[in-house]
Amino acid sequence: MDRKEFLKKCGFACLGGSTMMALLQSCASSNYFAKTILSNNQIIIPKSEFLEIKNNQTISRKYVLIKNAKFSFPIVVYSIAENVYSALLMECTHKGCELQAAGIYLVCPCHGSEFTNLGIVQNPPAEENLKTFEITTDHENIYLHI
Repeated sequence: MDRKEFLKKCGFACLGGSTMMALLQSCASSNYFAKTILSNNQIIIPKSEFLEIKNNQTISRKYVLIKNAKFSFPIVVYSIAENVYSALLMECTHKGCELQAAGIYLVCPCHGSEFTNLGIVQNPPAEENLKTFEITTDHENIYLHI
């Protein structure tokens, strides 16, 4: 195989791989934005927002997203354990890109930084942990203090 043919095949392989990734991502489940109430510098999230009924089965969500006018980035709220939650601003501490939730990790699509569901840096180039929010709970709700 000559160099020109090799480069052509590599180019098609890269293009095909990129196309497949785009198709697979479009098939992935979309993120769920929770219904919330804003009251006295708190965002109130019903715990029922972490439950999804699908085919007559109740499935627990690992996280929900929240939009709030006070912040230019969404907030992700993770369910860590029963009545244990973490809330993180989805802004990468490296260059300010919006993070993407990928299971129990948050990933920066701009430069590849990764953070745990507690906001702790796992992979650089980011060096600082994510902004977190204080959370309290009762039987029915999660209170995110902003």
